[in-house]
Amino acid sequence: MRRPGPEAGMTLVELLVVVAISGLIMPVLAGAFLVGWRTTDATVTSLSDSRNRQVAPSLFTRDVQQANTVDTSSADPTCTTAGDTLLVRMRWTETDATGSATNRAVAWVLTTGTERLVERRYCADGTTLTGSVTGTHGAVGTPTVTCKSATGSTVACGSAVSVDLSVTDSSGAFTATGRRRTA
Repeated sequence: MRRPGPEAGMTLVELLVVVAISGLIMPVLAGAFLVGWRTTDATVTSLSDSRNRQVAPSLFTRDVQQANTVDTSSADPTCTTAGDTLLVRMRWTETDATGSATNRAVAWVLTTGTERLVERRYCADGTTLTGSVTGTHGAVGTPTVTCKSATGSTVACGSAVSVDLSVTDSSGAFTATGRRRTA
């Protein structure tokens, strides 16, 4: 007589128990993944908005401090590209170690792409675009530039002592302010 060996496979009862346990675990796992994705999206947005509030004011303040002239004339294409909205342009002259003077220019623009970036466009020789840095991601609406006198009243940018760049992103509005050293 042969001894019965171990059974291969599962019984119907065992299969039903596995299906029931899987039915309880899968919704919990799916919920955990959804919460993770939502949290990741919110974190990325929050980090981007935090970056906006650090980078744009830092760069903008430095640009305004160096500026000999400030203008908002979109008729002048210096440091801009076609289709973008000029917010403000600043120019200054630097003298290097050899005593040579070099004209510099920076234009702050709103790009026309779907991401709506506020970019700082730099022209090392005063006319030719040589670099750009994104100051703000996801701008809502069109940022505004306000030029002010020493008393804080709004004036033409050519005679401004300080300049404000107000931007709104998904977390709300913030303002970058710079005060000119030579006004």
